[in-house]
Amino acid sequence: MEKFYKIFETKVAKDIDNYIIINNNITSLELMDRASKVWTNKFLDLFSKEVSVSVVAGKGNNGGDGYVIARKLKKLGFKVTVYCINTDSETSSDCEHNKRRYELMGGTLINVSSVSDFAPIGNSVVIDAIFGSGLNRAVEGLTSELIKKINELPLTVVSVDIPSGLMGENNSANDPFSIIKADYTFTFMYPKLSFLFSENVDYVGDWCILDLGYDISGMNNVHTNYHYLKKNNIMDILPIPQRFAHKGINGKGLLVAGKVGMMGAALLASRAALRSGLGHLTCHIPISCSNIIQLGAPEAVLDFDKLECFSKMENLDRFNAIAVGPGIGKEAETVKALKILLKNWKGRIVIDADALNIISENKEMFSLLHEGCILTPHIKEFERLVGKCANDFERIKKLTKFAADKKVYVVLKGAFSTVATPEGLCYFNTSGNPGMATAGAGDVLTGVLLAMIACKMPTFEAVISGVFAHGLSGDLAVKECGMRGLCAGVIADGMGKAWKILEERPLVR
Repeated sequence: MEKFYKIFETKVAKDIDNYIIINNNITSLELMDRASKVWTNKFLDLFSKEVSVSVVAGKGNNGGDGYVIARKLKKLGFKVTVYCINTDSETSSDCEHNKRRYELMGGTLINVSSVSDFAPIGNSVVIDAIFGSGLNRAVEGLTSELIKKINELPLTVVSVDIPSGLMGENNSANDPFSIIKADYTFTFMYPKLSFLFSENVDYVGDWCILDLGYDISGMNNVHTNYHYLKKNNIMDILPIPQRFAHKGINGKGLLVAGKVGMMGAALLASRAALRSGLGHLTCHIPISCSNIIQLGAPEAVLDFDKLECFSKMENLDRFNAIAVGPGIGKEAETVKALKILLKNWKGRIVIDADALNIISENKEMFSLLHEGCILTPHIKEFERLVGKCANDFERIKKLTKFAADKKVYVVLKGAFSTVATPEGLCYFNTSGNPGMATAGAGDVLTGVLLAMIACKMPTFEAVISGVFAHGLSGDLAVKECGMRGLCAGVIADGMGKAWKILEERPLVR
């Protein structure tokens, strides 16, 4: 199986560099040259020689990268100027070496002793090579003033590895005005955790990971709580349907969703479940709403509630998995029925939407969350469960603690939807797009997850597969209808296309 991709904390960045240097029998200068070459190649994908290049270089190894990039771009015919920040900090040996090489080739170098010394011409692309990921305090003094000036200029900014001033994880005590606002960030080998937080989007811009071609599998023994998901992870774990499969093997799922006026949630979840391999779907809905499901999801079997909301559900033993919450409301009868359901059902379950809101308003129900439950809150629903969060870093910490304390899986929905496990680990999803920020998209995910856990996949594998496939369906749909044209129904109906891609296997001869 393909190993899950790790997000290393910045405190081990030097250890990774040292590992590469030792195991590939290279020098730190050779590693810097390789990284800068890969970075430059990516730069060439976006920019032509018609632009001038202004490299702003610090005195550490990030600045050293900047000098190598400047040298390579100059050789390619770009007009390059390097602005060297003249501070009291010590220059690293590798940075000094590459600075001399740039000067020896006749490169233009301007020492910046005051902000006025930085005066790039109008069509410049600024390459930010001031600080790397090792920064652990807010930027001050001349460098802070220079960063503020760069941010004020109407120029495109591309950062090397990380926007200068941004810390790799926790920026809660940082100075937001002393962080580069990059248009693009080309980072090396793995993303920094702070790239995945919404409050940093204006600093990071569009970012991508650059593969340096080195094997760092030996770092697998370095522990991290943070990982990210890619397509090959899901393709490796997705089971191949059995030749003699039947609807019983593919799972029997119960969906408790919808009430009068909220049946769209039930219909969306139903359609998503049916397009995600569920063998047999039962929908528990108010009897007055039967036509909506029978017409919109004719494959589903209906189980009726006598009231206009969820009030009672019996004979649960016939199901392999349950999903509850989308559109059920918070009536007193529904609160009582949810308590009974959670008390009596100890199998696989997805708890979403109104079911989560009921639990957040009745904290004694936390004790009914048995080990292995799957909770799928969006940010506001999560904060109703655990309290307000000052920033995304604090939210991730609360997320991992909640999942570990309760021994449950939590899918925190949003950009880079995050799966937290009972072991306190986090997996950031890389599929999906902003067009999915639309009503009903979460209901679709609930249906997908119901199908995955009903087919007896290991819970962790079922959750990450469902989350990734849901985002992939959104990515496929946005190519046809654009982000503004994307709606939840399109995501639900497109699940089959997403699964088709993930089910592809190489031919065995």
